[in-house]
Amino acid sequence: MKYANQYVDEEYLSAIEPNLYTDEVLIPGVTYSEDIVEGPAGGYFAHKLDDGNEVEPGTPGRDFNDEAAKDDLIQVSYNNNFQKSRKIYGVQAAAVKFDLAEAYLANSLNVTKQGRRYSALACMVNEGTLLEDKEKTTKDNVVEKIIAMRKKVKDNHGQANFILVSTSVYSAALQVLGLKSTEDPAIISAQLIKRFGLSIIECNSFDKAEVKYYDYSGTLKTVDLSNVEMICGYYEAFKLEDNFSVYRLIDSENFAGSKAQVEYNTAMRVVSPAQIIIKKYESI
Repeated sequence: MKYANQYVDEEYLSAIEPNLYTDEVLIPGVTYSEDIVEGPAGGYFAHKLDDGNEVEPGTPGRDFNDEAAKDDLIQVSYNNNFQKSRKIYGVQAAAVKFDLAEAYLANSLNVTKQGRRYSALACMVNEGTLLEDKEKTTKDNVVEKIIAMRKKVKDNHGQANFILVSTSVYSAALQVLGLKSTEDPAIISAQLIKRFGLSIIECNSFDKAEVKYYDYSGTLKTVDLSNVEMICGYYEAFKLEDNFSVYRLIDSENFAGSKAQVEYNTAMRVVSPAQIIIKKYESI
């Protein structure tokens, strides 16, 4: 580089500029639950009891009407594998001021978790219950839409504790809910509003038209997230768990240097579709 006719020194900073990733919305006990499997397994089955006949009143002084025990099995499989491996040659690491291997390891972790996050949301959208309402959510109707989604879960005799909303819906919600004076201590920041018994969480991952995941049967599914406005549900209705994970720097056997490797092996399934409600916007 020259200043006028004089060459001046150039230098590389030891700090690196951060990459951008989607926000973490997979929160145990809030948006999903884990069922800890005892011992090694590639999947598990959960029992779901059949209610049998409805109970109706009768007259006093009668015998019981016995019904045979009956249940169903819900299969959850650890069949979604997420990996990232970066090669760092020793000569590269020796020629920069920052820790190249640690930087790529952190990057690999963030990229892998982001891919896992997209797939989990695709699973929720594909296996949840689609709301019939396709009208666009705006500032004027955002409260009505949120309440309607919660009502749908309750009408299904379920519970609801969270709602993931797109950035545009969250912006509308902030204008209506976030700026009003309130004594509700649940409003702790602009990133989390708690209203109507729901944690209203902004989700900036509703931006891809083709997101893939493997369902419990091993079938590859491709899901459009770009028209999703909201997901309302109960954390126990969505299972998400890893049976294997790796976060490591290892010396390479093929070259002088190291590899930054991250891996997650994950199970994901909506086990109660009646408690995961999906709202999409479709223009006419």
